[in-house]
Amino acid sequence: MKTITTLLFALGLLLAGLLASGQSKSDKMYDAFANKDGITSFSFSKDMIDAIDMDLGDDDEKNVTGDLHRIRFMSYNPEKGSLKNSEFTKKAIALLPAKYEKYEDDDDDSDAEIYLLGGKKKYSECHVFITSENADGNSFVVSFFGDFNVNDIDKLKSQGQDMSE
Repeated sequence: MKTITTLLFALGLLLAGLLASGQSKSDKMYDAFANKDGITSFSFSKDMIDAIDMDLGDDDEKNVTGDLHRIRFMSYNPEKGSLKNSEFTKKAIALLPAKYEKYEDDDDDSDAEIYLLGGKKKYSECHVFITSENADGNSFVVSFFGDFNVNDIDKLKSQGQDMSE
């Protein structure tokens, strides 16, 4: 009987480890805000992204579509929550592990901050944080998961801003 119990326990640990490893470290950010006042969130799976066939480029270019595995979106309405919109953005960014690096944008007037996970040219995650200049305005996080390169970042940023409007 001990052998069966030990075997079931080991199998349970193995399955829990496999399920946990399938999640991104950035999911902690979304989980921390789940079911909080002022938060709206949703995600698109790879099957849904393929069905929509999103156009992330100009002139009908679809450079990123096949490489995206998941998109997550979260908005924060400070009128319904307890934080200011800039406080929400700072708290959400702070929940990303240190291995995510900030993308330095050439656009000084941009209201978007971008954090990436990956190497020099290949990235697996791109998180676009958008905070309204109006203190009572909403803040947004749009996260892209997949395999994309540095040339795709501006397109992902643009799509994130479009989704937040």
